[in-house]
Amino acid sequence: MPLGTKPDMERLQAHEIVDRVAEMRPWLRERQAVAEQQRRIPQETIERLDAAGVFSLTKPKRFGGADFTTRELHDIYRALGAGCGTTAWVVWATAGGNLWSFAFADDVVAPVYDPAWVGPRTFALGGTSRHMSGTARKVDGGWMIKGVWPFATGSVHASHGYLAVFYDETDDTKVGMALVPKESLVLRDDWDAMGLAGTGSQTVATDGDLFVPDERFSTPAQLGERIEELTKQGLGPRRGGLARSLVTCTGVALGMADQAMEMFLSAVDKRSIPYSPYAKQADAPIIHLTVGRAYAQIRAAGRVADAAVAELDRCEAEGVDPAEREAVQLHTDAAYVWDACSSAIETLFHASGASAILKRWPLQLIARNCRAGSLHAAHNIDTWLENVGRALCEVESAPMSVSVLERRS
Repeated sequence: MPLGTKPDMERLQAHEIVDRVAEMRPWLRERQAVAEQQRRIPQETIERLDAAGVFSLTKPKRFGGADFTTRELHDIYRALGAGCGTTAWVVWATAGGNLWSFAFADDVVAPVYDPAWVGPRTFALGGTSRHMSGTARKVDGGWMIKGVWPFATGSVHASHGYLAVFYDETDDTKVGMALVPKESLVLRDDWDAMGLAGTGSQTVATDGDLFVPDERFSTPAQLGERIEELTKQGLGPRRGGLARSLVTCTGVALGMADQAMEMFLSAVDKRSIPYSPYAKQADAPIIHLTVGRAYAQIRAAGRVADAAVAELDRCEAEGVDPAEREAVQLHTDAAYVWDACSSAIETLFHASGASAILKRWPLQLIARNCRAGSLHAAHNIDTWLENVGRALCEVESAPMSVSVLERRS
């Protein structure tokens, strides 16, 4: 049995996890507001998700990971988003950190996947800019790192973090990742947001300089070499890198949209439209138009996500990573899905009447969570429409800022 494997997780298939998540859906929905109030996913939710095998989604195969396809991951995230968008976001974000586990030797990574740990194992931060990352300087036997990293989704529940650090004062290509036990960091508990408030995406920092041994420090180039080596052994990750992560995350947005539509339709026979002749919203043509418009947006977003998922599964089948132009399109597709789902949910919220602003009704929370997700830098629709438009017009520009994962080339 591979090191770190939980025996009862080895046989789980993607459809089994989807079924388990679907069974949890009413329970997850009841606790959406609790997560927002606590500014983190409740521990009981983490324990139930762990028992359902959710945190094995992108764990390296050599540590008992599920190694699901892009389609399977997308569908699992959509099932989670239909229960609680905040919970789905945390599962997705912490799953992404697992890719950096391929950069290090097995004996270094083994503590990350200690089978006794309950919950997500990793979080990963920074790398797109210096103000969102730390710094590192070389010393005998390792590196001294120092910094402040905001938006540390998963740091509440994970055991280890992958922290981006720049190790040259002037060269922005000189960036690496340090594997750090969470207990070595200062957790600021400063996450207080209008949306996705339950993700616990607090700031983490070092208390002065922190020593990281050489074996727990890697670079994008070293990660690429390690991935190629493991891929030849049949132990590498699926193709696609960050683009794949963002495409699978569209399942979170679509799941929230599914939940919003279900909530809205459940009330149209009960809610009236004051100052109108309609005792039930279901009788009003404006509601029919509203539902049709939102449905069309969600359906179109789903089709765009399906096309992006299919493209990544094609790359996997052919044993190639997306080309640069393809990656730009995949980023744009992901941004489009988030924006379309947010707009559809807000359309339903606007049509729900004044009572929808009450916090005991979940639609306002779903709307805030999805819009917050759409504002993530990697999902910003205006940025990616400009980028794809520039590519279509064949206009050259200065190099764009990219994540540390995209610097492998």
